[in-house]
Amino acid sequence: MKLLLDTNTFVRWLTDTPLPRGVERILAKQQTEILVSIVTCWEVVMKPKLGRSTAEVEAGIADLDAVLLPIKFTHLDALSRMPVFAHHRDPFDRMLIAQAIAEDVSIVSSDMRFGGYQRLRVLWD
Repeated sequence: MKLLLDTNTFVRWLTDTPLPRGVERILAKQQTEILVSIVTCWEVVMKPKLGRSTAEVEAGIADLDAVLLPIKFTHLDALSRMPVFAHHRDPFDRMLIAQAIAEDVSIVSSDMRFGGYQRLRVLWD
C-alpha cells in the first residue's frame, strides 16, 4: 500500500502527537510505502508557528523511511481539473490532493474538507 501524508499528519508524526490507532498500524507495516510531498516540506518550513527547520523536516522524512514526492506535470494537470470550493482554497492542500489523485494513492489526513473531492481516498481512523 502506498500513502501520501497530509501536512497535518506529517507534523503530528514529527511532534510525537498520537495518530489514530489504525493509521499508526498501517504506517508501521513494512509493505506500506510512505510518501511525503515537497509541498508538505515547503508548507512546514514557511510557517514559523510549526517551529520546524528544514533539517528537522528532512530528518523526519528519513526517520519515516518515506519517499519524497516532487511536483510533477501530471500533478499540475490534476490540479487544473479540480473543482474550486469556496470553503477550501488552501493552495498547499489543493496540490497535495492533486498529487494523491494523480498518483492514485490514499492521503492520510484529518481534514474533513478533503471528502468533497471525487476520486480522492482519505484515510483517518
